[in-house]
Amino acid sequence: MSGKLWVLLLLGVLVGACAKPKYAPDTGRREGKPDATGAPLECQVRFKSSGLCLTWAWEQEPTANSSGSLIFRTFQWNAAEQTALKADTASVPEVVLWMPRMGHGSSPTHTVRIETGTYRSSKVFFVMPGEWEIRFQVKNGTEILDEARVQYTF
Repeated sequence: MSGKLWVLLLLGVLVGACAKPKYAPDTGRREGKPDATGAPLECQVRFKSSGLCLTWAWEQEPTANSSGSLIFRTFQWNAAEQTALKADTASVPEVVLWMPRMGHGSSPTHTVRIETGTYRSSKVFFVMPGEWEIRFQVKNGTEILDEARVQYTF
């Protein structure tokens, strides 16, 4: 085999071997990129016990005169593959609005499961401006099994 032919053959094998292998289908769900619903997936906050990630966004931001609604997603982050796997909590989480400095909360919210790992909380109303916590709580009766907290200024 001539030297040029050998180099071309070797170059062809090397270029072909550098292709990215596809061992599993690419879901397209990566941190910072949108999932199927268009919401960015990043672990904004974690539940204390289960370690599930939570991301949330306003569907309708509340005002001083009207309640709002928010959508939140729970998922297990697979750091090795940089993918998010939808995951439900043990029960539909309650969203509790709490004002730590004042020691009180707001009116109860209403949360429903939309699909695996995706929830909508409506009747979100802040009774006064200030520093709030949005507490995503998984409960068994009155016992809090797991919780994720987000600081929010209204």
